[in-house]
Amino acid sequence: MDARILLAPALVIGLSTANATEYRFVATDTTPETLMCVAAGNNNTGKLRMAMTRQSGSIRYHANSIACNGKSMAQFAHQYGADKTYALLAAHSYDRHKAIESVTIKDLSAANTERSDEIVYVMVSSR
Repeated sequence: MDARILLAPALVIGLSTANATEYRFVATDTTPETLMCVAAGNNNTGKLRMAMTRQSGSIRYHANSIACNGKSMAQFAHQYGADKTYALLAAHSYDRHKAIESVTIKDLSAANTERSDEIVYVMVSSR
């Protein structure tokens, strides 16, 4: 009986992560702004903070003035599930540059049984 109780949560966790999409970000140029966008997409807060402090201006300035693939850095990070960098950027962003939060309910029992793990390469530009 105890084994069933322990296995059920592990099965649910395994199902929810089995169909994960992995994003890999490729910089289209070597500008500091593009490198900030790549760090934001990769969920690397340390590299993002370091890149922002190397350039003139504050974190708030960069969070509100740099666009990544046509979106604000916070919206870009949110789009690709980079929750740590989104939290950092959203704290310094104006409301118009934050992502609009929504809730999606997915029925795991109706999920497709085929493995859909895939790697998606995203070309990133700050222009």
